Amino acid sequence: MEQKTFFIRAEFCTGCGLCQLACSMVKEKQPNPAKSRISIERLVMDGLMLPHICLNCKKPPCIEACRRKAITKDARTGWVTIDKEKCNNCTLCIAACPFSAIVLTPEDEVLLCDVCGGSPKCVEMCPTGAIQFASRSEGVAGSTDDAAVNVFDS
Repeated sequence: MEQKTFFIRAEFCTGCGLCQLACSMVKEKQPNPAKSRISIERLVMDGLMLPHICLNCKKPPCIEACRRKAITKDARTGWVTIDKEKCNNCTLCIAACPFSAIVLTPEDEVLLCDVCGGSPKCVEMCPTGAIQFASRSEGVAGSTDDAAVNVFDS
């Protein structure tokens, strides 16, 4: 199976929040951006809006940070997931994620994108194409092999 992951094109993001609303509606059955598995950061100095979502790193630092072994990477799909039965919401994974992709809700629940089973609703709802879901090897502008890696390895 060809592995797919997210590609973020911040220069196209307007910060409209439709991706967050789509996510929270699908996952939580309510329009609540605070419970979305995607967040949007406003980079004031650059004038950019930057969506943060799990990029399914080749060597995810969040997996190493999780002491309860609640985070795993599927060898077939390449997707990183959290087992809610094992997770105690300690937030070590949040600190370890180099892409700020793991979300902590106001109720202190750790959330991570599960790519909606392979058909991410945030991508479908994004009116500008700022969020793309494509082959890891081809991407939208080349391979992620050099981008989504453990940035802590020298």
